[in-house]
Amino acid sequence: MSLFQRLCKHFFKNKTKTIYIIDILYMKDINALYGFKNGDYILSQLLALLKNKIKKDLLKYLETKVCIDIKNTHVDVFTLTIFKELDEMDILEVKNIIFHNIITAQYKLLHSDIQIDLDVTIGCSKGLDKDLQIYAEKALHNAKMNYIHFMYYDSKLYRNHFENAELLTTLQNNIKEKKVEPFFQPIMDNKTSEIVKYEALMRLYDQKGNVLLPQVFLSKARKYRLFNKLMEILIIKVINYIKEYKIHVNINLDYNDILNPAMKNLIINNIKDNDVGSYLTIEILESSKISNFYLVNDFINDLKAFDVKIAIDDFGSGFSNYEHILNINTDYIKLDGSLIKKIDEDIYYNLVKSITLFCKEQNIKIVAEFVGDLKTLRYVKSLNIHYSQGYYIGKPVEINEILKRENNEN
Repeated sequence: MSLFQRLCKHFFKNKTKTIYIIDILYMKDINALYGFKNGDYILSQLLALLKNKIKKDLLKYLETKVCIDIKNTHVDVFTLTIFKELDEMDILEVKNIIFHNIITAQYKLLHSDIQIDLDVTIGCSKGLDKDLQIYAEKALHNAKMNYIHFMYYDSKLYRNHFENAELLTTLQNNIKEKKVEPFFQPIMDNKTSEIVKYEALMRLYDQKGNVLLPQVFLSKARKYRLFNKLMEILIIKVINYIKEYKIHVNINLDYNDILNPAMKNLIINNIKDNDVGSYLTIEILESSKISNFYLVNDFINDLKAFDVKIAIDDFGSGFSNYEHILNINTDYIKLDGSLIKKIDEDIYYNLVKSITLFCKEQNIKIVAEFVGDLKTLRYVKSLNIHYSQGYYIGKPVEINEILKRENNEN
């Protein structure tokens, strides 16, 4: 251990740190197919990747001299500890850097030209030393149980067996005090490089005023039957911001929201009363789950009567088929980040190109999500995709930050 690392451990002994536990999926199958020597060789390659390329990318992203400790803690499990309390956006971006590097790398086998790939699940937590490992492991376990590649637990929120009661109280307080707040992520016109609209993303606050990650509360809010209440507050706030500041905003709704008559009436009545339809775009989430296109299009047509635009979100996730474009009266397609993050690979570049050409023939505009760096943006622009969204364009921020930027530009 270097002197710098020892100093980090000493000075951060009683301070909040962020930990990621990275678990290789199906390692037993790799050992069975290729032998334990190859298994060990693959583990050594992953450890080298974490300590070199990934660590370098993380230090570049964090833009500060921060201590990062990486260990192979148990056979096919690795821990990456960042001696810093990361905010919600940085937690997700660090995860993206780790995950993208691991799954896009090719791993060599001994005495063979064959290379294989790996898949991983990541659990994350931030807190003090006594909390870190416990809650990161809980997050990892629940991610694996739900067949998703990442889950985050805030040890401040999940610190004892009353965690569900505490989260329930937090949700109820946000509803009672109307603390639910939209954070706005900018969407840029690729021709003019101007920010032309924003996606509104739901954020809640704990009792100390800390912003909660959506991974912490979204699924629980639905389970506790409180999600609609949260959405009502969010929608009304967004519409009020649109009315006051004349900004163009996207709001996300999934299939269940669309089928909910109360949600539909809330949106339409507020649009009608405030005359903001031309400023609003509704993003339809998880379009692949839609089973009744007639009901969805009835909802869309009612909105379009007030000049509301429609977008299909996450198109291309799981290689969604074109039927959803043809069956939904949409104005925009938002290309899924899983395609955009790999756009520098020929197969993904050609797939995005194919979707783009098809959409243009249908007079549908395209938004590229997860544009995280200049290189990705250049690929997106080379295909004449209309809009870009992602951390390179801008992170989600409160309305006050948006107003400050616009005032500075003017």
